[in-house]
Amino acid sequence: MIPAHTSPQEEIQALFDCQEEEQARLELTSSYQGMMLRQEIKPVAIDHQRAVFLAIDPCTCGALEGCVHLHSTCLSKPVKARIKDLSPRSGMFSLTEFSYVEGGWQERLHERVQTKKPAYVTMRYKEDRFRASLLDISLNGMGLLVGISGDPAINFQPNCSVCIDFETSPGFKWEKLGGAIHYQQKKSGLIVRLGIRLYPKLEQARQLEKYINIRKAEIKQELDEASFHSRISTGVEYQYF
Repeated sequence: MIPAHTSPQEEIQALFDCQEEEQARLELTSSYQGMMLRQEIKPVAIDHQRAVFLAIDPCTCGALEGCVHLHSTCLSKPVKARIKDLSPRSGMFSLTEFSYVEGGWQERLHERVQTKKPAYVTMRYKEDRFRASLLDISLNGMGLLVGISGDPAINFQPNCSVCIDFETSPGFKWEKLGGAIHYQQKKSGLIVRLGIRLYPKLEQARQLEKYINIRKAEIKQELDEASFHSRISTGVEYQYF
């Protein structure tokens, strides 16, 4: 393992030597349509501005965007980075803005997905009703964006009960789905992001599981099709160095 108490940039620099000496597995995790994607990657080159990697399986490479996370026994802790350049055809991409994951890495108990089309929920909280955008959903939780223009001073208290009605697509509708506030995060003066723990009844849970499995299959098919089209398309490969 690389000695602790170094910066993320120094660890990434040393990672290239560590890979050559120990052949340690380097894994990248990223989120696409709410799903957590994992793939093995290999270091290619590094300079003072960025590090270039190769995805072993380029099928999910085209889904890389924004922030990703690196995991390896060669790293003292998971490292967060930002995608800079990406070539889906070759599986090559570069990363910048390295930082340690604050608070440590926590695996999700259940996979999340985003809905295929925008979906909205009606949430009852105490004596009030709120209309919110559904960001993602799993068997035990959901993410919401709530507008609070009617009462900017409102505070959603953790562990307080909520009751939710929503529909993700024809045939998938939930009424009086129980839950509780897990956290709130102010996005602006009038918008709050909420994490909701869900406590579905048996039939509600079955419907959730069925819907999530369907969405997972659709997302994977979307990734496979995107990978196929990127491989058969023509063009000049991106030159990294």
